Amino acid sequence: MARLTRRAWCRLGVPAAAAIATAALPGTRPAARGPMWRGGGRADDTITVDLPQLRYEGHYNPRHAAMRVLARELRLRTRLEPVDEPSLVDAESTAIFETPFLYVAGDEALPTFTPAAEANLRQFLDLGGLILFDAADGGSDLAFARSVEALLARIAPGNELAPVARDHVLFRSFYLVDTPVGRTAAFDHLRGVQDEGRVKALLMRNDLGGALEELPDGRAAHACTPGGSEQRQWAIRFGVNVLLYATCTDYKADRAHVETLLRSRRWR
Repeated sequence: MARLTRRAWCRLGVPAAAAIATAALPGTRPAARGPMWRGGGRADDTITVDLPQLRYEGHYNPRHAAMRVLARELRLRTRLEPVDEPSLVDAESTAIFETPFLYVAGDEALPTFTPAAEANLRQFLDLGGLILFDAADGGSDLAFARSVEALLARIAPGNELAPVARDHVLFRSFYLVDTPVGRTAAFDHLRGVQDEGRVKALLMRNDLGGALEELPDGRAAHACTPGGSEQRQWAIRFGVNVLLYATCTDYKADRAHVETLLRSRRWR
């Protein structure tokens, strides 16, 4: 089966992508609820998108409000229109095919996934989706990162988890970002799985969710070290970049497009 790019995913619409994905999985059916990935035909239309988080047995949600905060920031800064409450999805569900982005957080080793779950995750990557693995330990414990490495070796065989070059479009898809910081800045680089330049999976070891998460009163839930509030802003900008990359495909590599963004956006 030919692999769909994210551009094709957007053009076909999620129901078609999900139908193609589940065709290879005997005994599965498309999700009953409506898609969370919509957009009109005009260039100025907003795009409604979910920011789903993977639910699994264990500490799957160490940063409860992270995706909700990122959804708000996307709404303020871009033409994306995220849902108010990002979804929780299971790896065995066809719901993971409803948007080309999946957030996986943890502060301990991932559990063992079923063959059906791993088949779904493999198909998600092959369809053009992007999985962001976010280590909430921030570099203090490598158990989550090691389990992610093992999982990716199974669902993306033949693609090495390696540092993502600083000149990759991911670092300039909306903001010009030099270092992928989060709650910590323990690592000065990202690791990712790439296929002919397309990033299929990212391993963020600086606890992006910890920088995003807020308390109910709007205050930051965790201190960012060593850079404080400025570091938090750079973490938010990097989160925006990841979502723009996941949803808008590789046309952002065009330097003229990047310069247009730089002229037209408002820095926040």
